[in-house]
Amino acid sequence: MNALNTIVRELVGLFIEDRLFALAIAVWLLLAGAIAALTIGTPEIRGLVLFLGLAAILVGGVAKGAR
Repeated sequence: MNALNTIVRELVGLFIEDRLFALAIAVWLLLAGAIAALTIGTPEIRGLVLFLGLAAILVGGVAKGAR
């Protein structure tokens, strides 16, 4: 049973190494989706907002990792 738990943890760790980073992405996706649903805008603007938010999260994660 311990071996199975270890295998599952390793597999999850491959995809979600930094839980805070993954949580920030998930929250931003939900927030950007809600903003897109509630506002009237072009798909280009919505895509730009999504991209800028994800880029900011990535830059923040890299800066945190560099410290």
